[in-house]
This record gives sequence, C-alpha cells and structure tokens, in this order.
Amino acid sequence: MKSISELNQYITQHIQGVFSESDMAVLKEEIEKLKPGDVYVEIGVDEGRSARVAHEYAHPDVYKLYIDIHDVDSHQVSLGRGPWMEQEGMVGIGKKGFFVHGDADEFGRFIADNFGVEAGLLSTDPPELVDLIFLDPHHDYESIKSATLAWEQFMKIGSTMLFHDTDHPETFKWLNDHFGEGKWEALHGKIGIVRL
Repeated sequence: MKSISELNQYITQHIQGVFSESDMAVLKEEIEKLKPGDVYVEIGVDEGRSARVAHEYAHPDVYKLYIDIHDVDSHQVSLGRGPWMEQEGMVGIGKKGFFVHGDADEFGRFIADNFGVEAGLLSTDPPELVDLIFLDPHHDYESIKSATLAWEQFMKIGSTMLFHDTDHPETFKWLNDHFGEGKWEALHGKIGIVRL
C-alpha cells in the first residue's frame, strides 16, 4: 500500500484532477473504516483521483460505485478514465468497483424514484445501503442539493457523508441550509463531513 505522498505522485503521473494530499488523507481515514460488504458511493469522479484513493485504501471487498457525466478521453497526461480504472483494477470482471457514466443528479433521482422510500420499496425506516458517500457534483446549489437529497435516504445510521469543495459558496450555503450551521464539520476549508 502506498503512502498518501507516494499515491499522489503516482496518480499525478497518470491523470489530472484536483484532489490534494489533505483531501486524500480525509478520504483515506474514512474509507479505511469500511468493512467487507460495506458500500462506498462517489458522485463526481472527474478523471478519477479521489476514486483511485478510495480504491487504494478500501478493503478489497468493499463495494465501490463511481458516478460521473464527464467523459475523459485519452490525452497527454491520461489514457482516459475507463482504461485507467481497468488498468488500476478499480473496475472490471470480478471487481467490486462499478462506474456509471451519466449525470449523477439524474442517476440519484432514478435510484430515489425507483428504489427509495417514496417508491414504496423501502420502509420509512432508514434503509441500510450506503456506508460512506463522497459528493463532488456540479458546484451549483441545486446540484449539491439534488445529490444530497437523492442519496441521503440510502445512508446507513452511523454512516458518513463527505462533501468536496466546501470553499465553493453554494456548496457551503447548502450545507448550512440543510444540516444547519455548526452541524457539519469543515476540514481544511475544502471538505465537509456529516456523520449521520
């Protein structure tokens, strides 16, 4: 297993993206808490820096669902997200990682509408599905709101929600409006954490 610094250097040689070593440390700490069979969901994968961190530090039997609309083709720094994920063993036959190429907001609504409490498939008790979610959708208020509301109902009691880019005014405002000022923790000015 690579150190955060080693992993950051390795990732930087293969793909681009914005996910600092401080961000990596937060995700590492949270994902290492997951046990075999637990579920990690990532909204907003971009080229895959945070996803690669999740893959590195999660137990191999943790299910990992990565969702993003952005299609990363091969370029001078990256061989493309799909090939990168397969090369790294993050997704593929017999792997517990899955990538959904589509709008995470729409995918969240699809899951909520078809499998959520209001669809009648789940009781009003909190469903026991997702242990850790990393939300890095579009940074407008409605997008972060939509992603939160779609996935929040699937979070286990005692689970954790991580929000990237809390330095973005609309993300910050949504977290305060939804969870309340002082009810979520801001880590190094970039990641918000909510324990449910």
